[in-house]
Amino acid sequence: MLPNKIVSYQSYLVTCLGVVLGIVWPASSPAQFISRPEPTEINRLATPQTIKIPPIQQSEIAPAISSESVAQGDLLSPPRFNTFITRELPGIWQMRVPIEQVGLLYATYELQAQNGANNAVSNQLRSDSALTVVLEPLSIVEISRDPNTKTALVQGGVRLKMNLSNNQLAGTYSGELIVRVDQR
Repeated sequence: MLPNKIVSYQSYLVTCLGVVLGIVWPASSPAQFISRPEPTEINRLATPQTIKIPPIQQSEIAPAISSESVAQGDLLSPPRFNTFITRELPGIWQMRVPIEQVGLLYATYELQAQNGANNAVSNQLRSDSALTVVLEPLSIVEISRDPNTKTALVQGGVRLKMNLSNNQLAGTYSGELIVRVDQR
């Protein structure tokens, strides 16, 4: 009887832990888990080779289901969907720079689809289908300073805004993100 209770408590503990992780996990930024090498040379950009953006969830597109009464004329109206999806990638690159250059840096981003379209991603199965993406640079943030070398480690990221209203195909889309960091 006692071993069954222990197994039951262990099962309960694992279930509670799974629920807690399920609640806490989505609050984390996907870019926090990007593995990138730390820059070792001054003014050398360190970026990951591949970034996987989390897939769009049904809850991001479909409105929350609620039970409301509707007018007779509204029964035939099309359902409302959210067609604008935003993804923030706050830490996709790092760079070590002289401390006096920290405030002078700015980053530009370009996204190129497999089919050559600029600021877009293309469907991996049908490259003629592309999805336009608006890129907004995020602020460059100083992470740490090294007083011995008089350098600072900075990182930056980008916000991706996608309009799904003209998209015709579901599936996996990909593209190449080009990052340029310059001084004012």
